[in-house]
Amino acid sequence: MRGFDKSLDGIQKAFALIAGLLLLFVALSTCVAIVLRFIKIPVPLWSVQFNEYSLLWITFLGGAWLLRRGRHVSLDIVTRRLKPRGVKILSVIHGIMGLGVCGLLTWITGTVTWDNFQRNVMDVRAVDVPKYLILGVVFLGFALLTLEFLNDVFRNIRQLKTGE
Repeated sequence: MRGFDKSLDGIQKAFALIAGLLLLFVALSTCVAIVLRFIKIPVPLWSVQFNEYSLLWITFLGGAWLLRRGRHVSLDIVTRRLKPRGVKILSVIHGIMGLGVCGLLTWITGTVTWDNFQRNVMDVRAVDVPKYLILGVVFLGFALLTLEFLNDVFRNIRQLKTGE
């Protein structure tokens, strides 16, 4: 299980790095677009389109990395009042629920992505892009979230058993 955990962490770090680079691209291309508009030069048509794609990719490439580090959105109204063992039990329940939801969404997005690939559906805009390339990251992101929730459930169960 340790090897799986290490591999999963490596993949998440690589995807988080790609998400960071995409964020840099969005920031720089937005600044360039502002300057170009200011000096009355037309902004490249593909600029907005690829910024939109980048924002989608940033979200799904970074999700599992955030979950692993406990940086995702959470409410601690209940957990602040619980003892450590209660927090761990609640973490297992949370992990199982996340595993179920993300597992289902992995299946659905995988099916939709595969369907778009088979039918060669295109996103027709400034630049024609195969739709499966846009949607594939949603599938990939949910698959990584599913694996991270699974990892989290096992980690929390192990900690409950050992009393950590």
